[in-house]
Amino acid sequence: MWRWWHDTNLRAAVLVAGVLRLVPMLVWIDKPCVRDECTYIDLAQNLLDGQGITGSHGWLWAPAYPALMAVHEVLFGYPGAIQVTQLLVAMASVVWLHSLTRGEYGDRAARWASWLYALNPTLIFYTTSMWSETLYSGLLLGALLSLRWARGGAAVRGFLPGLLVGACVLFRGVATYMLPVFLVGLLWGRWREAGARWGALACVVGAVIAVAPYSAYATNKWGELVIADRTMGQMMYLGNNDFPPMTFDTGNGTLSDRAYERATSQGREPCKKSGNPIEKDDCEAAAGTAWIEAHPAEFVARMPLRVAQLVNPNSFLTRHLRWGRWRGLPQWADEILVVSVVGFSFVTLLAGTLGWFTRARGWYAATSGLTVLYHVAAIAVLAGLTRYRVPLEPLWLVHAGVVLAEPRETWAQLRGGSLRSLLGVVTLIVLLALMLRFLPAGWPTWRHW
Repeated sequence: MWRWWHDTNLRAAVLVAGVLRLVPMLVWIDKPCVRDECTYIDLAQNLLDGQGITGSHGWLWAPAYPALMAVHEVLFGYPGAIQVTQLLVAMASVVWLHSLTRGEYGDRAARWASWLYALNPTLIFYTTSMWSETLYSGLLLGALLSLRWARGGAAVRGFLPGLLVGACVLFRGVATYMLPVFLVGLLWGRWREAGARWGALACVVGAVIAVAPYSAYATNKWGELVIADRTMGQMMYLGNNDFPPMTFDTGNGTLSDRAYERATSQGREPCKKSGNPIEKDDCEAAAGTAWIEAHPAEFVARMPLRVAQLVNPNSFLTRHLRWGRWRGLPQWADEILVVSVVGFSFVTLLAGTLGWFTRARGWYAATSGLTVLYHVAAIAVLAGLTRYRVPLEPLWLVHAGVVLAEPRETWAQLRGGSLRSLLGVVTLIVLLALMLRFLPAGWPTWRHW
């Protein structure tokens, strides 16, 4: 049996990952909340005040992250203590990622993947924030690891990946319809086995048990079906309107209230706020649907733009550095970090995509590919933001690891002339073009080509 603590290289990666995340937590321990972080804190306080899960400015967010922040406030007196939990999850994620990659591609690829996770400045940044990306990403990795475990034993094991997928739904509404992807992974290559089908049923039961209690509570409270969140209408307002699809990244979006109001003044009036966020969400969803029906060609034409916003190689860390949020860093350090953000983004997305097309096979290829495709498709029809891709990057690091560990073998596969290799080349060209679109946004003096 493999024991991760016996691997010196992996122990070092876990330690480095912990130190690189702990240091900024301590140095900038008094940093103020930013945008959605502040909303999470407010929602947690409302929960502690006995109001239950509440809406915020017409949004009804998934409950797990503010609820967990409330728990940390009760235990430690500060909701931001959730960063310590995120630190532990990030360190565990190094091990989980190593295990997944090792099972698919061997030790050398696993070392590359685990170190890429440990050193990635954007992943470090989110661990030290009060956003849900680190926990959601950890749940995704845990669900995939448990899926591998479930495929190798009794049908009842399927309950665990289902439970973890249900937890993903409670953290991020975008995961609401992700369960079928994991059922495909559980059944991959085992469609005719009765045990596999019973395992798929156990997976469904696990997901339902995770989500049903909150869904019942929220549905009763708001008077209309709520699975985990109700934000699609608001996202449709941002992405399917007369103004260009809204985003909030540096050099690419509206970063002040004045800029936001100036941009949204070009579009339709938002629905009136009410005490019931479900009513506002339904109203915005209906208005967004009507806009799509009236502008079908523009709706389709905007899809590449939204995906370009998603794969923008800069990140929220770049935004915070340009805002001066990490006070005390010299200018040269800012610039090194900005460049490293871009470098890690290109390695993760391009090498991961190359690895998926040339080396990936079996259940993990199917599950990771469909999971990424599912999230990208959701963004393509709503609104794009670099923050939304962060939880997906560790899944792609598995495939990036084998490319970096075995470049010659990967190149030989790419030159093989198969249809899959051809599709890989085309996808890489398109992805590179989309990533380059907003590359200049990371530098104030270079905002366009």
